[in-house]
Order: sequence, then structure tokens, then C-alpha cells
Amino acid sequence: MSALTGKIVLVVGGAQGIGRATAELCAERGAQVIIADMNEAQGAQVAAATGGMFCAVNVADEDSVRGLFAQVRERYGKLDALLQTAGVLRGPYIPIEEFDVAMFRSVLDINVLGSFLCSKYAVPLLRESGRGVIILVSSIASVAGSSSYAYGTSKGGVDALGVTLAAKHEVDHIRVNVVRPGNISTAMKLSVIAEDAQRRGADYDRLVAGSGLGEPQGVAQVLAWLASDDADYVRGVLHTR
Repeated sequence: MSALTGKIVLVVGGAQGIGRATAELCAERGAQVIIADMNEAQGAQVAAATGGMFCAVNVADEDSVRGLFAQVRERYGKLDALLQTAGVLRGPYIPIEEFDVAMFRSVLDINVLGSFLCSKYAVPLLRESGRGVIILVSSIASVAGSSSYAYGTSKGGVDALGVTLAAKHEVDHIRVNVVRPGNISTAMKLSVIAEDAQRRGADYDRLVAGSGLGEPQGVAQVLAWLASDDADYVRGVLHTR
């Protein structure tokens, strides 16, 4: 029997990329998976393929997030693990003196506020389960720098949020981990490479080939394991390829 068998796992940002790969793997390992995303078409497809439920959500809007968790409670009555993988990267290669404040705020709203709101409404359900898990997806950009001022800053905020959650909710038997993926072949990363190629007049395919990108399924292996009871003794922030 898999360590995820019978677990109720919510994957926010599960319509594509790392989130989708994680949702598919969690379902394969026996979890009941809930897919939450703004992309309703792709999210519904993933939910159908994994035998789970799809919920549309805007993580930057508190009413939307509150509604998501109300649906989870109504349908399942509990939650065992929250995996918050939703995030955006905007404004790569824009100099700081030209970086639009509204764009900066929009990235923080999704990446940091979104992680906060999902955690805020997950904690009561996880506390009731008696042994819950929160996994926030950050990025190596939080410590190594980013092509975008907003993205790098936001992922530093996700790191700090995770550390604070872990300290405050250990008493509730809620384990919190932050995962920092490296360069992974996602639509978001490939779009940044495409912009870099255009900016430099370089060959896109050659840049992709030289980037050493990992696959979303590799990170999914880590996230799915962290969501299980097998990872009960793991603490803190983890790096992946």
C-alpha cells in the first residue's frame, strides 16, 4: 500500500507544469486529488484523468480561496496535504528603473499573497486531520537571483512564509516544507528562455539545449513523497535540480 493511499491532497496550480505532474503522481500513488487552478479547461482535464475534483480559483483573491476550501470541506470533510505550486514570472530582463510597480505587485499577489491565503484556509482543515502537510513551492531564484525583480523577491517571501508557518504550526502537527526547484522545463521557464533569445538575437533551441533543464516529473517525485507520511521527519527548505 502506498503512503499516499486514502489521503486527500489539494494541488493548487495543478493544471500544468510541476503542479500537474505532482497531481498525476499523487493520484497514481493512491491519493484523492483536488486540482485547483485559474485554467479551467486544462484543470478539468487533469481532474478527469486523475479521477479527482477540479475547482477554479484565483489565489490572489481571498473570496475565491475561501470558496475553494469550502468546496473541499463540503466534498471530503477533511484535508491531508496542501501543495501550493501556483506561481507566475513577469518582467524578465526589465531594468529596475523601468520595472512597473503594478506588475511587481501582481507577481507578489499571486506568489506570496496566494501562498499565504491558501495556507490560511488550509490550516483549520489540516489541524482537524491531526497530521497535516503544507508544501510551498519556491525557487532557487530566491537565493541565486532571477531574471525578474518581482519573481526573485516573491520567492524569497514564500521561503519566509514557509519557515514562519512551520514554527507556528508544529504544535498542530502540521508539517511545513518549502521546495526550491532549479531550472525545470515548464511553460513559464521556456517563455523566459524565448524572451532571452529574442533579446539577444540568439537561437532559441540552442539556448534550451544548453540550459540543462530538468523535467517537472522529477520535482513531482519530491513533492509527492513530501506529501506522504514517509517524509514525516523532514524539516525546512529543500532544493531540487
